Amino acid sequence: YVPAKDHLGQLMTDQLAGEYVYPGAPAPDPRAAIADLAQQAQDIARRHPWLAGLMQRPMPPGPNGLCYLDQFLGLLATSRLDTGAKLEIIAMISGFATMYGALQAAAEPADEAGDQQAAQVQAFVRAASSGRYPNLAAALASAGPPRSQADVFGSCVDRLIDLAGLEPQ
Repeated sequence: YVPAKDHLGQLMTDQLAGEYVYPGAPAPDPRAAIADLAQQAQDIARRHPWLAGLMQRPMPPGPNGLCYLDQFLGLLATSRLDTGAKLEIIAMISGFATMYGALQAAAEPADEAGDQQAAQVQAFVRAASSGRYPNLAAALASAGPPRSQADVFGSCVDRLIDLAGLEPQ
């Protein structure tokens, strides 16, 4: 029995936080370990697409959530950021990875995801060719070859890790 729906959500999110596998301490490469946590968050959200909806309401963390936070803070120990900025980095990386995974889960199966992605690209091309969006047209004209979802995810996570000021190993 739980007294309220929010308590159930809290228990559910903490249960999922127990699915993370952490590197040994100290992690040989904190950047790689953070990228791995982001990949795990994406995978968890793909398996449990309802998680993104629960994350829209602030909830106090349970024991597994606190373990995740503690592990992540340990990976940021060499960063020159203050504690508040470190917590922001954790929120950005975790939130991005979870939302990315939830969007992927919503777009599955793969055929539908490819169709949706193609429709989005076509909409951009049509808008750029209209002449009303010169910056979009310039960006599309200089865009490189298409990238996979995994490449885009990895690139975004790397950019977020860069904000933490950790040096590549």
